[in-house]
Amino acid sequence: MSAPAPTAPSFVHRQAIRFSHCDPGGIVYFPNYFEMLYEAVEDWFDARIEPNLETRLRQEGIGFPTVNTQCDFFRPSRVGDALDLEIAVTRLGRSAVEFLVAGKVGGEERMRFRHLIALVALERLRAVPIPPGLREKIARHVAGGSGLARLPQPAGRSARSFASEHLIRFSHCDPGGIVHFPRYFDMINAAMEDWFAQALGLPFDAMHMHRRFGFPVVHTQCEYHKPCRIGERLVLELTVARIGRASLDLTLRGRIGGEERLRARNVRSMMSLDTYRALPIPDDLRAAMAPFVAGPSA
Repeated sequence: MSAPAPTAPSFVHRQAIRFSHCDPGGIVYFPNYFEMLYEAVEDWFDARIEPNLETRLRQEGIGFPTVNTQCDFFRPSRVGDALDLEIAVTRLGRSAVEFLVAGKVGGEERMRFRHLIALVALERLRAVPIPPGLREKIARHVAGGSGLARLPQPAGRSARSFASEHLIRFSHCDPGGIVHFPRYFDMINAAMEDWFAQALGLPFDAMHMHRRFGFPVVHTQCEYHKPCRIGERLVLELTVARIGRASLDLTLRGRIGGEERLRARNVRSMMSLDTYRALPIPDDLRAAMAPFVAGPSA
């Protein structure tokens, strides 16, 4: 699914895993990894391309927002771990730069990101060509590799979807006035949490604290079609693409006024919070999920 991580990374960003990064299951809450990814890429630009590049670009009315990002999670991280994010550039387009980022603890790969950003004019939020001088600096670091795939149009039989509304708040937005992309993953997790509580009858507190299992993310991808701004109300429509023995493959579409702003895939695995081993999804929970499946279950 993803190309192997490069053996000689051009840049390593070290991130200490802190108590505040972790969820009630005792592992890093997955949206926090995307904040770490953002900081690592920002530091790469500062160290390898130009100090304070983002500040200069914004003063010139341009920026590098995320248009597509994906992560495969291999093993969780906990408080006290030192996460090394090894960054390589895989592709340089007319307006876009794609990164491959391997996250390692003690040399063991814990996750792998593919991350695509595009240079845009902030006033119109339209892609613009990367200036020749900046392109030349980035081109020196391009290692090559396959491109990040687009998310497909949801397919399968018509399914019942679960809709949740999320007000875009001041705290969600960056200095460019649009939602900072890691915040969307928090909204996606909130949509799943609401689905469990309101549609499946299993609130997260009961699941985590009493029944002692959870559904950590093993793969996720989000594709951004148009930015969201403060005051807007994003409706996330959740359906189930597939139910496996222990896994759950979710599709989410984000709309404002009927216009699609983002599309996401979220694959989770049911896990014991005591042993951290995969568990089969119970029959009662599987039956509650079934009406939301778009296509046959495994």
